[in-house]
Amino acid sequence: MAYLIGEELDSLIREFKIKHISDGNPENVAIAISTAISEVRSRLTSKNDRSLQDGRMKYDTEAIFSAEGNDRHPLILNLTKVVAIWWLIPRNNAGIDYEVIRDRYSAAVEFLKDLAAGEANDPTLPVIEDPIDEEGNPISSAKPFRMGSRKKFNHE
Repeated sequence: MAYLIGEELDSLIREFKIKHISDGNPENVAIAISTAISEVRSRLTSKNDRSLQDGRMKYDTEAIFSAEGNDRHPLILNLTKVVAIWWLIPRNNAGIDYEVIRDRYSAAVEFLKDLAAGEANDPTLPVIEDPIDEEGNPISSAKPFRMGSRKKFNHE
C-alpha cells in the first residue's frame, strides 16, 4: 500500500467531486497525490547549508513517507491530502470553493516551512540523528563558527 491513496481524500472533499474533477480516471488522482508527496517531502528536507547546522531537527522523510496505515503521522498525512487536492483542483472547478482550498493550501505550506525552519516543532516525527563516535561525542565535519583574534599590531 502507498502512503496515500485516492480514496482517502474523501475526508477533505466529497468522493463525487473527486470523480468529477478527475473524469473518473484514478490516474489523475494518483498524479496529484504523487506531486503532493514530492512537495511535502521537499519542504521537510533541510538544505545542505552550513548555516542550518545549528541544532535544527532533520526529519527522516524516507521514514515518514514509507509508513502505512495507522503508522502514518496524522498531521503530515492531512497536510499531504490538502496539497494533493490543491494539485488536483486545476483540472476542473466542479462546485469546489476555490478560496477555501487556496487558504488551506497556503496554511499547509506555511506550516511546513515553519516546521523545516525550526519555527514549529513536532517531536513525534522521525528525525535523522547526527553521527557519533565511540565515546558518544557528535562527529561534525562542519563547524558553525570560529573564534579568535589577530595578533596584536606593534609599530616597532
